[in-house]
Amino acid sequence: MNHTDLVLRIISNVRGFYEDRVYLTPVIQPPSVNVRVIVIMLFLVMVGTFTSTAFAQQFKEPDYEMHGGEVLGFALDPETATLTILIDPQGKGELHITLPRNLIDAKDGSEDEDFIVLINGLEYYFFDETITSSDRTVTIPFGRFNSEISIMGTQVFSRELTPAATVQPQQQIENKIISELGTEIPDGKAKLLIFSDTKWSGALQASGFDYTEVTGQRDKSIIFGCETSIIREGVFGARFQKMTDEGYLRIVAIQNQKIMDQSSTEERMGEIIINGNCVSGFGSGSGGGACLIATATFGSELAPQVQQLRELRDNKLLQTNSGSAFMSGFNQFYYLFSPTIADWERESPIFKEAVKLTITPLLTSLSILNYVDMDSESEVLGYGISLILLNIGMYFAAPALLITRLNKRFKGL
Repeated sequence: MNHTDLVLRIISNVRGFYEDRVYLTPVIQPPSVNVRVIVIMLFLVMVGTFTSTAFAQQFKEPDYEMHGGEVLGFALDPETATLTILIDPQGKGELHITLPRNLIDAKDGSEDEDFIVLINGLEYYFFDETITSSDRTVTIPFGRFNSEISIMGTQVFSRELTPAATVQPQQQIENKIISELGTEIPDGKAKLLIFSDTKWSGALQASGFDYTEVTGQRDKSIIFGCETSIIREGVFGARFQKMTDEGYLRIVAIQNQKIMDQSSTEERMGEIIINGNCVSGFGSGSGGGACLIATATFGSELAPQVQQLRELRDNKLLQTNSGSAFMSGFNQFYYLFSPTIADWERESPIFKEAVKLTITPLLTSLSILNYVDMDSESEVLGYGISLILLNIGMYFAAPALLITRLNKRFKGL
């Protein structure tokens, strides 16, 4: 074999080697149908995860006011039509929350149904609700060891979860004010209505309500103490400013189905101020406002002891002329000192417990009237005089007798 033949054979062998390598290289096959289905499902799950996260981030918290604790967060479950509120209680308190109907509602056809309220997973029946055409306001008491409140309806609506800052027509604001004037506000309290399509900030102060700074965006309502007693006239004042160049801001203070004061602005960074006198129910024909001492003692106007006093006043005493006359004279005396005692109770837990211990026998004796008929003037006078004598015996005669006997015993020693 000559040199040329040897070179040709080597080239032929090398080419055959690389041809074999190319032939033996694995060929990438297209994925099977099952593999493609799995990939598509994983993609949809990832999209759903990110979509759910974005959906939750767009959730707009309802307007609320909490006494005796702090709201930690909200969660809305469209499948069960449930709004869950996580709270951090500092003691007994209550949550006052306004739920727009375009967020969550409870209906049977066109008729309103009651919400189902759960506290720590157990159904709770003793809550108050105020219903208007646009929203439903629920007041829920809670205890020291409650951490979760759930409000169950029949339907939720997603359009509230992506709110747009649209200009609210003037007529809609007027309709809203009229609707709010028809709702019940607790005795001795008032409500500040804020209407806006932009960011705002301000401050509010009133009799029975500490100076409070508040900021927000769009509409909001604030319930605040605004009390008038026989020895002092309740007053309030609010100062708010629009935080942007564009948009509008309007505030309205209402109490006892009346507008106390209102103002509005559309100016660049416009500022508005309102103030006036409280128009609470003190001295009215209904017997005045809530029992200040009992409310401060038991922490809420919804406490059973306070409701017992209110029902006794409205359903028993005020149904007769003698009972109405007694309540009128009693209010003149009671409001001389009750605001001061109520303030002391709020400042001193020890004093509050002492007052609770002191008035418990009185409340127990008054509960007797729930089991008797008081349909005539003579019955009201008879039972009234009997209870007065009973309480004089408990609070004065019995302690005086006890002190006298102890004094004699000590002298005998």
